[in-house]
Amino acid sequence: MLSVERNVPVELLGLLEQGGHSIHVKGAPGSGKTTLALEMVKGISLENKTAIYLSTRVSPDRLLAQFPWIEDCINERNILDANRSYLSSDLRSSRVLEYTEQPEFLRMINERIHQSEQRPVTVIIDSLDALKANLNISDRDTTLESILLELGAKTNTNMIFVSELENQRLDYLTDAVVKLERGIIKGKLVRKLYLEKLRGGAIRQPFYLFSLRNGRFTIFEPVRFPQVRFGLRTPETWKERRLIPTGIEELDNILGGGLIKGTLNLLEVAKGIVTEPVYFGFPILLSFIQRGLPVFITSPQTATTQISMYVILLLMGLGKDEEALSLFRKYVYFFVHSEEVRSELNEISVSKEGIQEFLTDFHNAVTDVTKRLGVDTFLWYLGVDSLERIYGEEALRRYLGSLVLELGSLNGICIAVAKRGIQCMDTLRHLSSYYFVMDRVGTTVIYGETPPTEMYVLVVEKLNGTNKLLLRSIQ
Repeated sequence: MLSVERNVPVELLGLLEQGGHSIHVKGAPGSGKTTLALEMVKGISLENKTAIYLSTRVSPDRLLAQFPWIEDCINERNILDANRSYLSSDLRSSRVLEYTEQPEFLRMINERIHQSEQRPVTVIIDSLDALKANLNISDRDTTLESILLELGAKTNTNMIFVSELENQRLDYLTDAVVKLERGIIKGKLVRKLYLEKLRGGAIRQPFYLFSLRNGRFTIFEPVRFPQVRFGLRTPETWKERRLIPTGIEELDNILGGGLIKGTLNLLEVAKGIVTEPVYFGFPILLSFIQRGLPVFITSPQTATTQISMYVILLLMGLGKDEEALSLFRKYVYFFVHSEEVRSELNEISVSKEGIQEFLTDFHNAVTDVTKRLGVDTFLWYLGVDSLERIYGEEALRRYLGSLVLELGSLNGICIAVAKRGIQCMDTLRHLSSYYFVMDRVGTTVIYGETPPTEMYVLVVEKLNGTNKLLLRSIQ
């Protein structure tokens, strides 16, 4: 599954747009609770600015400095400082909400709600724990929450409670419960949003990865088998360079500009992941084609040439694009372990008798095509399990070093896609210049072991009628 980016789960926005609903946002300090609460308001208040934000953490000025993007969804006069202060009243901001007891606090909130000429109003209390401490209310006493919820129901006002403490009673009272977690998986930062409760509606996706990149709350919503229309241009004049760009900007930044000629590059794929390596490999394939460089494909053992072609043409929307198909036929070739080949599919027969014979056939085919096209490099997209099944694990392991030397002599670049658990994985890791892992953590993620990187989500973004594959870091 690839992902699309959203700021807030649509289930929560749908709830707030109706008005009169309540959401409990809970999590440890630094987990993103404030950012999510503000993002929800932005999602429903692009014009009306009906939100009221009560801060028991930071001053309004500091909040605006940290989140400047909220100015178009919250009126500055409705960002209220509800901190307990020991300064005299003449030294405090005019936006301070001064209260000493619960009835006084509730009266002031009620007045603010009724001052709004538009509905629905959304009140964010950040945080409920500190507010109750200021009012000397026990954590176990939910009277304040019950009154605020009743006020919200009578005035069609949304109530968003931000809390760091587990509060099962509040979970029971509110319409929705969102829990945020921050953790480490395999040394990589991971942020998770759990939609634990949604009264009166179906939870489409109970768990999301999210990021706080650039001070914005962004969830990664998985999508199954999206059709991704990448633009395919006529090949440009290519000035020979040592590095070949991948066509994925974030990946090129990680690699220092692109893939190095003469190298083996490993992509380890977790079990259950099938089409994602196609999505990931396709921009790289296009990058080579658009530079007039050939691409050779050894399909995984479960896929014939026809299946591989069908998946590529279907997922990438190239089936009816004659210009794209023409370029595809000119630059893309399939190695098959059969003497019967189909020229219309650009199949090239290679020996299945032994890996030494395969290396000879490989060398001859690559030399012929690169010479005919007048280029000095190529891409080999290799499903490693095919070679392991045909030649055996022991023979493949023994000749992998020779294969890498052959790549070097031909100035080629190999992306080896290997399913987790294959026998020769340790040898592949040792021989690889770059080593990436594709895994699933709610959605498909990828991260580098060599070089070590953050964890990235594979995101599809539509831009000017075509699509881009992006790697979004979890920050």
